[in-house]
Amino acid sequence: MIKKNVTRKELATSVTEKLDISQRNAAEIVDTVFAALKNTLVNGESIKLVQFGTLKVRDKSPRRGRNPKTGESMTIAKRQMISFRPSGQLRDRLNK
Repeated sequence: MIKKNVTRKELATSVTEKLDISQRNAAEIVDTVFAALKNTLVNGESIKLVQFGTLKVRDKSPRRGRNPKTGESMTIAKRQMISFRPSGQLRDRLNK
């Protein structure tokens, strides 16, 4: 099975077909949605998309690690990351 990524352009094309609007307007809609999602996450808020899942910002504590190239021990700094938890409906559809 060949895995394929969906691009912004493909999302805009889908919006164009569904809403019967221009490709340019559809691209602006897609970009606006992604900008809103990005701003919400940067502000530390979580995003809940019904029937899809939840995106949440998590704090990761500093920890000991090692450089795989040199084998040297080092401390990995405290950081934030985004975690995704799929909804039950999405999980069920994926596992059919």
